[in-house]
Amino acid sequence: MATLKDVAKKAGVSTATVSYVLNGRLDKVGPEVTKRVREVMKELGYQPNMMARALRSRKTNIIGVLSEDVTTFQVSSILKGISQAADEMKYQIILGDLALSDKIWNGRIQDYSQVITYQEEIQEKLNIFRAAGVSGVIYVGMHNRDVGGLLNTDMPLVYAYCYTKEENDITVDCDNQVISYQLVEKMLHKGHRRIGLISGPVDSVPTYRRMMGYQEALMQKGITFDPSLITYGNWSDGSGYTACMQLLALENPPTAIYCMNDWMALGAMKALKEKNIEVPRQVEIAGFDNIDLCGFVEPPLTSVELPMTEIGREAAQIVVDLISGKKVEDRHRELSCCLKERESFQSLKEENEM
Repeated sequence: MATLKDVAKKAGVSTATVSYVLNGRLDKVGPEVTKRVREVMKELGYQPNMMARALRSRKTNIIGVLSEDVTTFQVSSILKGISQAADEMKYQIILGDLALSDKIWNGRIQDYSQVITYQEEIQEKLNIFRAAGVSGVIYVGMHNRDVGGLLNTDMPLVYAYCYTKEENDITVDCDNQVISYQLVEKMLHKGHRRIGLISGPVDSVPTYRRMMGYQEALMQKGITFDPSLITYGNWSDGSGYTACMQLLALENPPTAIYCMNDWMALGAMKALKEKNIEVPRQVEIAGFDNIDLCGFVEPPLTSVELPMTEIGREAAQIVVDLISGKKVEDRHRELSCCLKERESFQSLKEENEM
């Protein structure tokens, strides 16, 4: 197996120069020398001994990424963002997957309260990370919820797409309140005054933030909050169906419905179809999460797209800053979402032509 000295000898440079190239210290090495050293590394099949480097420097360029479940629809994009940013910063990734999705399945929904029962397994993964010499950890949630008290480690730690209420913890999530305000404001701008809301569970912080955005938009327009227009689901399509039926049973039903996730929106669309109510001509509807099915239902569903790749990139940058000893001022970051309009929303142009 080729050594660092072998690379230096064949490239005609010092071992220090090879070390600079390995560590990305390109300010110390010219581009021609860098290219020659990398070509020799490839030719000789040289692989740096990461653990040996860790013992010498007491830190590695390795990030441990602990995912609750890599198969859930949001996580893959987060991992993509982490990987992109890590590559750019010359860091490597060790991925640990807890595969919790099936383990916490309860009927037609996931019971996130069960995750705490796998705390011993989580700690075992963290111990493996430590033994592998990782310098920092990113914990990737499969749903943006409170995971406070779940992890116990003194390694630099960043939570992605989940949060804790601890002031000193570092979290990267999406801005639920602002996008909810913008979505409801758009509905109001289109002339709707009775906007139904199919909410998530009341004990969910994302539910609370989205509700705040809904209420803020109504208040800014001078519209009185009507509790009869609020129904509650549990994130499943079945609960969305039931909640929508409740709204349609009102003496004065809504002309637009905002669902706090896409599965509930799909259930609501089923209810509207059964009642022979046309979307969007009679009732406009929007969801949240922008899952793949949004583009395949009829009509295609308007939804909020979350900045998953950006959350991953941000989390990677923060954990590298922590590893480097930099002070992180903004410890609870919320990134902007965007609205993906599809045919379940009637365009303003179409409205004006009616």
